[in-house]
This record gives sequence, C-alpha cells and structure tokens, in this order.
Amino acid sequence: MRGRDFGLAYAATLLGLVFALWLGGIRSATVVAMLAVLEVALSFDNAVVNATVLRRFDERWQRLFLTVGILIAVFGMRLLIPLVVLVAATRQNPFHVLSASVKDPNGYSHEILNVQPLIAAFGGVFLLMIFMDFFLSDHDQIWLPFIERRLAALGERFKPLALEVFQVVGVVLFLLVAGLTFGHDHPLGVPAAGVIGLVTYFTIKRLSDSAADKSESLAEVGSDQPPQGRQALMLFLYLEVLDASFSFDSVMGGFSVTVDIALFTIGLGIGAAYVRSLTVFLVRKKALDKYVYLEHGAYYSIGILAVLLLVEIGKDVPDWVASIAGTSMIVAAFVHSAVLARGESGAGADLPAARL
Repeated sequence: MRGRDFGLAYAATLLGLVFALWLGGIRSATVVAMLAVLEVALSFDNAVVNATVLRRFDERWQRLFLTVGILIAVFGMRLLIPLVVLVAATRQNPFHVLSASVKDPNGYSHEILNVQPLIAAFGGVFLLMIFMDFFLSDHDQIWLPFIERRLAALGERFKPLALEVFQVVGVVLFLLVAGLTFGHDHPLGVPAAGVIGLVTYFTIKRLSDSAADKSESLAEVGSDQPPQGRQALMLFLYLEVLDASFSFDSVMGGFSVTVDIALFTIGLGIGAAYVRSLTVFLVRKKALDKYVYLEHGAYYSIGILAVLLLVEIGKDVPDWVASIAGTSMIVAAFVHSAVLARGESGAGADLPAARL
C-alpha cells in the first residue's frame, strides 16, 4: 500500500490512537483499534461500490473525497447521525443524550437498539433502489446471465416512469406491512423512514440527471469526460449518501463494542479513512477496468445488504452475516474476473507480433 494513497489513513491511525491513549490509556486504545478493524471488515464492499462512482471524477474531486468527504463520513455518519436518531427517538436535547452516553452507557445502547428498525428501513430502501436501478438497465458485461438478463429484459419492457411507479408502490406496500407486523414499536415510523429513503434516492438522482441534462443511471459510467460543476457536486452528494447507507451495519456493530461517543467516533473514523483510501487506490489502479465483473459483484453486495437491512426491521441479523455475504460476492467476482483476464492475456500472447 503506497503512502500516496494511504497517507491519510496512516495519519488518522496515529492521531486516533494517541488521542485514545490520552483519554483512557491502553484500554481505550484497544477499543479504538477493535472499532477500526470492525469498520474495515464490514465496509470492504463499500470501497468497491464507492470506486464504481468515484472513477468518474477527476483527481481534484477524488482528493475532495479523501479530505472533505472523510470529515462528512466521520462527523456526519459516525457522530451526528446516531445522535440525531437518539434525539428524535427519546425527544431529549443532544446534550442530555451525550451525557447519557457517558453516565448510563447501558441505557444509551438500549435506546440505539430501539430505533434500529428505523435505521434499517431507511438504509434498506435506499440501497434496494440502487440495486434495482443498476440491474434493470442493460450492460455490456454480463456476469450472472440467468439473473441479469431477466432483470434487464424486465427493465426494457416498461417505460422508465412506469417502472419507477411499480418500484415505489411495491416498496411502500412492503413498508406498510412491515410496520404493522414485525416493525416492533414503530408501526408508522418504519414506513416513514423507508419513504424518506425513497425520497432521498430519487431527489439525488433527479438533481444529478438534471445537471447532466440526460437521464442516465447515477451508478453507470457515462461519457469519457469527468463530471464538472453542479453534476459533480450532485454525484459527490450521492456518493456520501451511498457511503452513509453502507455504514449502517458498522455503526450498529460498533455499539456492540462501546457506546462511548468519543471512542466510537475515533475508532470508526480510523476505519473510514482506510475504506476511503482503498476506494481511491482501486480507482487509480483502474481495478474496475481490469476486473470486469467486480462492479457487478459490488452491486450484488448492495442487494444483499439491502435485503438484510430490511430483514433487520423485525429480526436482528448478526453483523458478520452481512460482512461475509457482501464480501463473498466481491471475492467471487474478483476471482472470475482474474481468471477471465488471465485467459485473455494468454490468448493475446499467442497472437503474432504484427497483430498486437
């Protein structure tokens, strides 16, 4: 791993561990290290998915992803979002919630678990829409034909607006049933959180499409020219929301390690720095061009995580299940791509020099 690509992650590790040692000695530093490893383990697929979008940007926007973007990821997703959720759930002011996380960590953890169905509904719906948007479109590369050709044919059968209406109606009906049956104590909260996920997805998608002046999927690679101006800003915002949705499992898993807000933010922040650095590394190495099925594997992992989050509305799913399932799809796509690339390389080596 080159210093150019992972310098931010190394610096975050050093500063984070030093700060943790200052806060609580070896014990706090150990907790921070555990959280960092948890974030990386649960978010490897996140890096690949992020890379499918980030490769559209020029180097300036990629640097912003590592600098401004990491601040949004750490202080937004891993500090503010848990606080906002708890404030909304407990109807208490943020200072009281912060105080409770220190004075009554068990009660704080209990409050987090109480609102988990709302988090799962929002993240699950947002990721499900991304999955469907990708596979309901036609692509040059096909990894699993028996799934992808059928979904692409379904997407071609209906007009885009009609297809979106069917998707929205289906998702809303599911959310209503989920809220009334296995949504625990949130019969209205679960559908509301899911609808917010829908609105968030369509708002960002519409803004980006409008800025680009063409209706193309946010997740697909468009022209050879990198996005600029408003389009780049909208895609950057889309990338941040995508990253936040993928972070739900690591955020919820982090609360199983500690509910200390300071250690929580430091540990997951270090992990987020490594995930972001890995994303840029994949883009600069052009890994998605070399390993042609890697993008498909990433979107299958999105679909798996979306389903698992929706299941979590009513039933707890261990964090390792999402991690193993999502990463397995990435690994399978990588191996298949590597075999294909090696075969094409071998075939090319057998050609006469004049034809190379």
